Amino acid sequence: MNLKQTLLTFLENNLFLKNGTCPICGRVLFITDRFLCHQCEDDLPVISNPTCSQCGRPIFRHPRQVCSPCAKLNLPFAGGYAHLSYEDSAKRLVQAIKFKDRPHLGIWMGTHMGAAIAQSQWVNRVDLIIPVPLHPNRQAERGYNQSEKIARGIYDGLAKKNSNAPELAPEVLIRSRDTPHQLGQGREERLHNLTGAFTVEQINTIQNKTILLVDDVLTTGATLAETSATLLEAGAAQVYIATLCAVAE
Repeated sequence: MNLKQTLLTFLENNLFLKNGTCPICGRVLFITDRFLCHQCEDDLPVISNPTCSQCGRPIFRHPRQVCSPCAKLNLPFAGGYAHLSYEDSAKRLVQAIKFKDRPHLGIWMGTHMGAAIAQSQWVNRVDLIIPVPLHPNRQAERGYNQSEKIARGIYDGLAKKNSNAPELAPEVLIRSRDTPHQLGQGREERLHNLTGAFTVEQINTIQNKTILLVDDVLTTGATLAETSATLLEAGAAQVYIATLCAVAE
């Protein structure tokens, strides 16, 4: 570890809060209600149109209503929103939230997402906000579920815009089987690993309800497809999805 990094680590651990440095560039932050420096926040790859109307993924090739994965694989999403394109600084942001003990960064980003989702055409249909769960073993290692933190921020962001915000329900869906890490696996492998991995714990809560399902990253869509199918099979009316990042088509 070089001198600069040693000094930054010392400052973060001893003088500043958990948001003491920008997770993207490492600059020291002196404003305690911010979690990124102004420059890195301005440079975030926020997704704009054209996007998939079903999952929110950015579409750069042959613009159309629905992306190829949603069209070919009949993914069970009624609609969706994705905040950032999964590249460069967005990848470092996700890494910080998941692996560098920055749960409040996830909440903060979620509030930005909630403010944007409040402008969507479908938000008033949503009854419940449910995060994609971690298995208890994985959550014990990490100390928290990053998707739950993002979902909590989305709830806060929506509540600021609408007094009739949907209910946050993190205990409804559980991960009943510990699955291997999905990194580097194709969609078929991911689907095989995830089949039967989720269970609805409170079935009565979701009957005929429209759900906003929250995860950190949309890649192949396998995790969100399996969790959505689990909720729909248990009696949910519709499932919309919201992800902090999405891989472009």
